Amino acid sequence: MPRLPDSRRTRAALALGGAVLMAAVLAACAGSDDDGSAAQDVPRVGLMHVGTDHIPPSWPSLKGRLEELGWTDGQNIELMWRNLEPDEAEAQADVFVGQDVDVIVAFEDTSISAAQEATAGTSDPIPIVFLHPSDPVRDGLVDSLARPDRNLTGVYAARDVVAKQLELYELLVPRLRRVLTLVDPDDPNTERLLTVYQAASAQLPRPLELDIREASNAKNLRRIFQSLRPGEVDGAFLLSPSLRLNHSTLTIRLAERARIPVQAHRKEWVEEGALYSYGIDLPLIGRAGARYVDSLLRGTSPAELPVQEISKIELAINLGTAARLGIKVPQEMIIRADEVYRGGT
Repeated sequence: MPRLPDSRRTRAALALGGAVLMAAVLAACAGSDDDGSAAQDVPRVGLMHVGTDHIPPSWPSLKGRLEELGWTDGQNIELMWRNLEPDEAEAQADVFVGQDVDVIVAFEDTSISAAQEATAGTSDPIPIVFLHPSDPVRDGLVDSLARPDRNLTGVYAARDVVAKQLELYELLVPRLRRVLTLVDPDDPNTERLLTVYQAASAQLPRPLELDIREASNAKNLRRIFQSLRPGEVDGAFLLSPSLRLNHSTLTIRLAERARIPVQAHRKEWVEEGALYSYGIDLPLIGRAGARYVDSLLRGTSPAELPVQEISKIELAINLGTAARLGIKVPQEMIIRADEVYRGGT
């Protein structure tokens, strides 16, 4: 089973055992590098995320938890964070493999797929920690959640929240009937998610009509919103993960100009101006991911680390957005909400 090779285990052991002090002693005896800094052989973790529209909340929480576990960036570990455009993921994964980093942390499906492909077929695959993939077993990342049996393991959101998302949408927007559903036809998750949303909508007391529009880039999104007639749709959301990761902020701005309430899938976009979100606690995923990085750096094989399922759900509401759109939020929903924002675009 894949394990850290001797060179990677040595780096981790030195770092945990006082590599900073050792480096200082060596520097005093042997001098320093050309740039005046002492060379330190510390473990390196390559972290990659596709979606320059935002920084995932799981990243700062992962970094913070690593510090609690004794790993401080720039001292006894090097965290190589890369926030990428979609077409940069494969090249960046190859770079991490070429650098022989100790662990790769991949956020979301595109980064995970790129890291998996880059390490496949190598003689000693670099361990990969995946965070919030769509479905690790169905997508072939692991053989089972209990025993991954590969060089990948990590954390994913286990609960299906779509039905509840739509139910809350109807409660918040009583006039909701027709929802602008923005999809990326090139996203491999689009067809599956569309089926899920259509099935969930059909089960509502008042089934919603999903007005499906294809939008793979910012230009298409602007064109779609410009073409909408007043009152043509009662709400909007981004269905495809590729659109959520890269165009959420733009969509929120376009929708607010058109006075359309947006359902977001993360609370940071509610803070920016979406009406509400109902989804997994992403900082919790980051903290869980840090424990995997820690275990891998200490020599545990990823094949021996079961995939963790996170099921904690958060409701976030933006009362400022609701007020601007003339939406009265029920008091019981405000009390129930985990986060309440009052600003936005």
